[in-house]
Amino acid sequence: MVVINIFEELKKYYEDYDEDSRLIKDKAHNVEFITTVNYLDKYIKNDNKILEVGAGTGRYSFYYSEKGINVTALELCEKHVEIMKDKSSSNESNIEIIQGNVLDLSMFNDNTFDVILCLGPLYHLTTEKDRDTCIKECLRVLKPKGILAVSYTNRLSQFIKMVHRNKDNINDMELKRVVEHGCEFGDSRDVFYFSNYNEIEALMSSNSINKLHHLGTDGVSDLLRNEVNQFDDKEFDLWIKYHLDTCEDRSIIGYSMHGLYIGSKLEKEWIKC
Repeated sequence: MVVINIFEELKKYYEDYDEDSRLIKDKAHNVEFITTVNYLDKYIKNDNKILEVGAGTGRYSFYYSEKGINVTALELCEKHVEIMKDKSSSNESNIEIIQGNVLDLSMFNDNTFDVILCLGPLYHLTTEKDRDTCIKECLRVLKPKGILAVSYTNRLSQFIKMVHRNKDNINDMELKRVVEHGCEFGDSRDVFYFSNYNEIEALMSSNSINKLHHLGTDGVSDLLRNEVNQFDDKEFDLWIKYHLDTCEDRSIIGYSMHGLYIGSKLEKEWIKC
């Protein structure tokens, strides 16, 4: 039996993927970024210390560091770390860049950061144990009353995307793999894990996080990508208004490719398991 190292496979996947342009490549992709910062800006203050785990190429880390906020960006993939370092050297940004794994944040003391951004790791943690460890490590280094933002990819929307990609995917096997088990098999995308609304609610509740928001960050924009990308600026602004007015409606969150849970750490001392 061959044992797959998911972290090595993940690094290989991103060697051939342009993560740096994902959130800005077109209007439809930009909806996720606009929505995420719209919500986070309500809670992040200029004197905060932010840790972003799984920072990718630093789209969110640089957004906040360029506002003068103290940011630490931790990322697994060497390629992305080098991209962030190149960006950092070319502009004045208040950011520390570290290569590391969210499952081991031992380089940080307990109760260090005001805000933890975990906007990518749950996309790839394929076991329940690893997902729980991820959240527990984030909470350990987060100050009491601090903000935790966790993003995930939605398995219901992913199945629809698979059918759109290839109509032959509408079969019992793929339905079980993605909708029931949260994963795809047989190609480079098997490094992904897809969650759902109730699973995320249960994960956060089991870690005693005080829920503030749970929303779909891109809504149906991915499903309507061609239409959204044809909007002029005025039409796109109206689309964003519609989306922000509806993105916390639980009845449609499942159709959003990406979900976002924002909560706060309890003020009382958090007990590590």
